[in-house]
Amino acid sequence: MSRKRRIEERERLPEVLPPKRIQTPVSVSFRHVVQPGDAFCLSTLGQDEVREVVDCLRQLNTLTWQQILQQSGKGPRKAGLAYTLYPDHALRGVSRPAVISPDIRIAAVRASQKIRVFGVYIEHVFHILWFDRNHEIVPA
Repeated sequence: MSRKRRIEERERLPEVLPPKRIQTPVSVSFRHVVQPGDAFCLSTLGQDEVREVVDCLRQLNTLTWQQILQQSGKGPRKAGLAYTLYPDHALRGVSRPAVISPDIRIAAVRASQKIRVFGVYIEHVFHILWFDRNHEIVPA
């Protein structure tokens, strides 16, 4: 096996779907967030919008996975963070990072009426990928 292939395999996120500890508080990771200049980077948000995202991430960081799932739902059931899973074909203007296994579904949490934070949940970590201020990634 070539050295490059070993490095790529080591950097690839594990294909673990369900969390092992549903009562474990969620951590947040910025390891796979888009780079500055990307249309869905945190730097594209205004000061008040960044504050809303930070509040959302603080809330996410204080809840367990079970509590987050209890806040999910669409339509009239939508509440709190409104954690929602999306198939890749529903995502617009973005591509799944190569290090994220196709077996892991991309999800979004609601930071405000306008803003969604997209990422993947692996074990007890929510890996942030994109910040969407205008429902462009998944149009309403």
